[in-house]
Amino acid sequence: MPKSRAGRIGAGVALVILGCIPGPPGPAAIPVGLTILTLDHPRGRRWRRVTIVRVGRRWQSMQAKREMRRAQKRDASLAGRDPEIPV
Repeated sequence: MPKSRAGRIGAGVALVILGCIPGPPGPAAIPVGLTILTLDHPRGRRWRRVTIVRVGRRWQSMQAKREMRRAQKRDASLAGRDPEIPV
C-alpha cells in the first residue's frame, strides 16, 4: 500500500482499469481497486464502514440461525432415543 495519497489513488485507478481488461488480474482487481480508492475519500470511507457493519451483522445472523438449526437437529435426534439406555 503506497504511503502517499497520489500513490494510493494511482494504484486504485490502475487496479480498476486492469480489472476491466480481460486477462490475468481479472474482475477480482475491481473491488480491491475500489477499496484502495475509498481510503482517501470521506464518502468512500463512510460507505466502506457501513458496508462492513452490514456484512458483519448479516454474518452473525446467519451463524445464529445455523446454530439454532444444529441445536434443533440435536434435540430431535435425542428425543427419539430410549431414556433408559445411556449415551
